[in-house]
Amino acid sequence: MPKEKVITVIDIGSFKICTVIASLGEEGGASVIGVSNVPSKGIKKGVVVNIDEAVESISTSLEKAQRMSGHPVSSALVTVNGSHIESINSHGVVAVSHQDAEISSEDVSRVTEAAQAVSLPSSREIIHVIPRDFVVDGQDGIHDPLGMSGVRLEVETNLIHGSTTAIKNLAKCVSNVGVNIEDLIYTGLSSSGAVLTDTEKELGTILLDIGGGTTSLILYSDGSPVYSSVLPIGGQNITNDLAVGLRTSLTTAEKIKLKLSREESVLNRTMRPSLERHVDKEETKKSELDVAEFNLEVETISRKLLSDIMKERMRELFTLVAIEVKKANYMGKLPAGVVITGGASETYDMIRIAKEVLKMPGRIGKPRGITGLIEEIEGPAFSASVGGILYGIGLESEPSKFSSVAKGRVSKVVKGITSWFKSFLP
Repeated sequence: MPKEKVITVIDIGSFKICTVIASLGEEGGASVIGVSNVPSKGIKKGVVVNIDEAVESISTSLEKAQRMSGHPVSSALVTVNGSHIESINSHGVVAVSHQDAEISSEDVSRVTEAAQAVSLPSSREIIHVIPRDFVVDGQDGIHDPLGMSGVRLEVETNLIHGSTTAIKNLAKCVSNVGVNIEDLIYTGLSSSGAVLTDTEKELGTILLDIGGGTTSLILYSDGSPVYSSVLPIGGQNITNDLAVGLRTSLTTAEKIKLKLSREESVLNRTMRPSLERHVDKEETKKSELDVAEFNLEVETISRKLLSDIMKERMRELFTLVAIEVKKANYMGKLPAGVVITGGASETYDMIRIAKEVLKMPGRIGKPRGITGLIEEIEGPAFSASVGGILYGIGLESEPSKFSSVAKGRVSKVVKGITSWFKSFLP
């Protein structure tokens, strides 16, 4: 009986650490068999600030997922995030190995390797090399040149890179729990695989994964990523503003924010059909949020007051997003609009303010594409985890393609630190 193939993803965020274990089916699909979601410690704004606390959180999440699935984990795909993440576009050119012969996978590997010959500081590490467009003897617009005839092969690539120090610290934490890093995945790229449609990628869109401490941004055009960035603002900043405005603790402010968002979501679904209604007593009552359960000085708070406190921080976030889009020179060139996912994406009024500031259509992106324990990971907070599983399926089904694109981009530094730490394990 063949051994069951399993993919493990560890999504390391500022607010939570999520481990997802999925079993691969014979036809390439994946079924989730283990999920664990624990509070994050030792991680701030997407980077490790306390190794011992981070190791403890990762270990707890991993152990719970292993117990649920019944599978020990020896290697995993790990998400990487933080404001150190950047991207550049690069061009590579090579001569085809044998003239008058077909372009081989070796030629594709060589040209993508040539595209990596860019001037980056020694403190930077390439995480992903993503081909956007191939050119064969002057003919552009080619997505897959394998098997074509030509003598000159060119490629336009998008290189996503990050801080070597941040990557080493992340690798050290994962290695300390006895897990080998199979590959690193930028959080924005991982989430996009779970929530974006092919049409959105082709037309041009912004994917925002808004977590607790950061917002991962990735722009797509003509089916491929063209720009990536991470903003040091997330849902926790909105909570902080609420805590100050209401003069309460961060924990209580977070609970009030979640309650407001949940109730407004329900009200929007049930009350939307009648746009012009007489404002009666019942509706007036709905303008106040019941906060008696939180032991504040008041039992109700105006929903408008809460909205006014929260929306300024959200406006700031989307204004920074607009600056990034302008920096990438894609303002007005993304007709598919903005897709927002991540744990903070369902915050009250998030989509409305995004549309208003960015002046484009928008929607909340929820993960799709896998089966199994989907109720455990069906919300936007798990988009990066689900996207990581789909990325892992790609590694299994198309190893040659991924080996020349992103697989293998775990740097020598990361591999070295991983093997060094594993040598101390029993």
